[in-house]
Amino acid sequence: MLKIFQDFFDSEKIFYRSEIRANDVEVIQPHLMPENIKSVIVWLMPYYTGPHTDRNISLYAVSRDYHIYAKELGEKLCGIARKQFPEENFYSFCDSSPIYEVGAALTGGLGVLGKNRLLINEKYGSYVFIGIMLSTLEPVNPKNEQVKSCICCGKCYDACSFLSKKAGICMSDLNQKKQLTDDELFQVRSEKIRWGCDKCQEICPMNTNVSETPINFFHEEIIENITPEMLESMSKDEFKSRAFSWRGKKTIIRNLDEY
Repeated sequence: MLKIFQDFFDSEKIFYRSEIRANDVEVIQPHLMPENIKSVIVWLMPYYTGPHTDRNISLYAVSRDYHIYAKELGEKLCGIARKQFPEENFYSFCDSSPIYEVGAALTGGLGVLGKNRLLINEKYGSYVFIGIMLSTLEPVNPKNEQVKSCICCGKCYDACSFLSKKAGICMSDLNQKKQLTDDELFQVRSEKIRWGCDKCQEICPMNTNVSETPINFFHEEIIENITPEMLESMSKDEFKSRAFSWRGKKTIIRNLDEY
């Protein structure tokens, strides 16, 4: 990886980053893949800010929406790259990449693959978001690591009905559905966490004693517990800044209401 990119990541406290060849990634959305891509830079954005044991939303959602941070970071990186290499093209993504992001991070040597299909980093565990920059630049000393697996203890399977195939849908997917049956709604409201789910992460031994994120964004404006009253009082901009906003207020208020 070029020093200009390394210096940028250092300044942003992004310490796990890697560069790989475009030929070594799995393209999952070909219609979104730009032409002539030669290199992929992948990085991890840790978000863990503590256990927040009294929360009623997933750990990823106690901070402001990570997409805000990821977009700003990607735009800054691409801006630096375009200024240095005006003849080349650069594209940044997070969650919407045309490539398999977890696979890219694994190939880049940034972690191992958990049985719950999450990337597990040696320092931050699975509490990381993945950023991607596609580039027409030739890669510099690219990585091509063999994919490694977690310790395969099976505890995530024991904790999660979906992973153990006792349920047909992940709880996180279930509580973010627009429409629920009465039985599904009862199931959602029976859980302490009403948005998202952390069961497979919290039980994972490889998530024991993980480090908190050094990124200030995730420590700011933390909300551990949300209520219908809180949501109703939020302005449009305040609500849009939260990771649980994408389904609208009605969906999450429905989850929070009691029978």
